[in-house]
Amino acid sequence: MCRNDASHVIVQWAIWMTGNIAVPLTPLHPPEMLKYFLKDSSAGLVICTQEYENTLRPLAKEISKPLLVTGRDKEITAQLYQPNNSFMKPKAENTLSDVGKTNAWYGRNDALLIYTSGTTSKPKGVVWTHSMLSSQIASLHAAWRYSAQDVVLHALPLHHIHGQLNSLLASLSAGARIRMLPSFVSHTVWARLLGMGERDETKATVFHGVPAMYAKLTADHSKMFDNPKTAEYVRATLASRMRLMCAGSAPLPDSLFQKWEEISGHRLLERYGMSETGMALSNPYRPAEARTVGCVGTPLPGVAARIAAPGDSGVLEPLVTVATPAADTRISLEQLGLAPKEEKEPEVEWRAPDVTEHKPSGTDVYQGELLLKGPGVFSRYYNRAPKPDDSDFTPDGWFRTGDTVSFAGGRFRILGRTSIDIIKTGGYKVSALQVESAILEHPSVADAAVLGVEDESYGEIVSAVVVLKEQATLTLKELKDDAGKRLAPYQLPRNMIVVKEMPRNVMGKLDKKEIRKLYGEALAVKN
Repeated sequence: MCRNDASHVIVQWAIWMTGNIAVPLTPLHPPEMLKYFLKDSSAGLVICTQEYENTLRPLAKEISKPLLVTGRDKEITAQLYQPNNSFMKPKAENTLSDVGKTNAWYGRNDALLIYTSGTTSKPKGVVWTHSMLSSQIASLHAAWRYSAQDVVLHALPLHHIHGQLNSLLASLSAGARIRMLPSFVSHTVWARLLGMGERDETKATVFHGVPAMYAKLTADHSKMFDNPKTAEYVRATLASRMRLMCAGSAPLPDSLFQKWEEISGHRLLERYGMSETGMALSNPYRPAEARTVGCVGTPLPGVAARIAAPGDSGVLEPLVTVATPAADTRISLEQLGLAPKEEKEPEVEWRAPDVTEHKPSGTDVYQGELLLKGPGVFSRYYNRAPKPDDSDFTPDGWFRTGDTVSFAGGRFRILGRTSIDIIKTGGYKVSALQVESAILEHPSVADAAVLGVEDESYGEIVSAVVVLKEQATLTLKELKDDAGKRLAPYQLPRNMIVVKEMPRNVMGKLDKKEIRKLYGEALAVKN
């Protein structure tokens, strides 16, 4: 658990260089959840920077794990204004054998555990191998054209694959610079996007964010730049300087897509990914005009996407498969800015996908569950033996995402979760069942149902319908204060209504569809 700065990079690379597996943690999670991660991952060593020692020391002591605290006096400070490639020039006294393992060793070993949000049970550690990371990085380099000339503004959490892969690892692997912020604060991000008081070579050119971030930036834009001339300056600056602005991890509302283009001159590049697959689908980098609002494009290099639906026998059957050839995983000296001009390598292209229709639809529109396969897609959860009836994968090895999609006109569109109990809010997946379990521990609550209510900024808002015990009272603040001991902030309900009773089916289970019909509008009004 390190700050969002060079200390995180240094610790993570040290873990890899010593042949170990990194498990990034975040102070957003309550102590009980952190303890679960430490135990489930069988961690051999807990590492943190000084500000998190009080959080982790009692947990490490409780489960008998050694704790290493790295202090400011021991850190190497990243030099902001160093010549762009000076750190990559080899020194005479160093050789490649001085650091890390061999390429062959990294090619067959694990690198990273990214914990899921626990959408169906307790959070699971997604095993990321060095080979998976290499495939994903090559894919993003080919599709989004990372280079040593990029300056990436990083405001995403590092326990999430979005912040790890898109903003950090793919950027560093291209020799790019990274401006890391401790957290997302709209005014600070605006200042960095506009490069206020910075040298040209350190001004941001790439930004990755979730829709909730762009919604906040858009809201503050109208307050900060209400003068028409200032607003025009902001638009001209972003349009000329920013190379790429991406959005993902939650649905991007049409209105936000259009408003951001209006104020920045950029059509946001929307993509689709998850902890188990990294980045899988993406709108095109070029031409920007081909980016379609509400769609997530086509498979990235090395990814095969399939739509499947239950057949007459109830078994999942493929309808259409869309597969894109893999990208070259070799390091491009040209992209790193190290190739002599006369020996420039050809650009790595994002080639068109191959489309195989298994069952012609008759309307050229396919709809069903999204399945994914490829060298960048995970194969197992940590510490969990595969089961014969494993619902995470099909018998022939396709990962079941749990998302319902459509494919038409050569583009994929995410329609929603196959399961009603998965809520996508602000870039996170939240299990309604997990939130319900935490709410039911409150002494005043007799029954609880958690729903996702549609929201333009967050995709969905976590909302609760509760039945109280006789003569009990409860406010939303009291509920959040209590549930916050067991849940992360993004899992807490933002809305709550109290009812006398909730409908259940013949099996005694809460009827979520009926509950949504009865109380969905009321929750939306409270939103």
